[in-house]
Amino acid sequence: MIKNVIFDLGRVLYTFQPRNYLLELGYSDAQADKIAMCTFGSPLWAEYDRGTYSRESLLKELCSTHPGMADDFRRVLGDDFTEKVISIIPSHLEFFYEVKRRGFGVYILTNFFDDGFAHCRRRDAFLGDADGIVVSAYEKLVKPEPEIYKLILGRYGLAAEETLFIDDMPENTEAAKKLGIHAITFTNLDDCRAKFEDLVRI
Repeated sequence: MIKNVIFDLGRVLYTFQPRNYLLELGYSDAQADKIAMCTFGSPLWAEYDRGTYSRESLLKELCSTHPGMADDFRRVLGDDFTEKVISIIPSHLEFFYEVKRRGFGVYILTNFFDDGFAHCRRRDAFLGDADGIVVSAYEKLVKPEPEIYKLILGRYGLAAEETLFIDDMPENTEAAKKLGIHAITFTNLDDCRAKFEDLVRI
């Protein structure tokens, strides 16, 4: 029986659309694609989520790797980056609270860079309503590494067979399933609700 639900943040409870942000800054489609590939699509970004880099050290590494784009990186990854790119999806947040009101434990497991999560924690009250949160940058672990799933289970005393994980990345949900955690790959809210109801009836 499902007793606990672990939510991802990006594209589950939060928007994360950096390419749209680049277009809003006035970059062309081609420019936006190039900048996105060199930042958000780069292995360096995954290490940023892991906590290997601070914002400053990430910028230094990006500028060193692509010196011709240094001004673009500094413009894009300015102090207001998180505020511009990451925001709550209201209907998805209502689902989070619906799950909580029904008596399930609600937790968050997220790949998130440290300064960005710190900004969201100050801004968004719902994070304080979770029963527990594990953030990749604080643990030096990232999904889909099995250690980060074991960490959240162990830290909060969750049994894998009683836990459901919701994430938009198939590789992350598959990793959870390998540890005996139930999982839904999030594509849209209606689909997620239907699959959630099927699982909690088991």
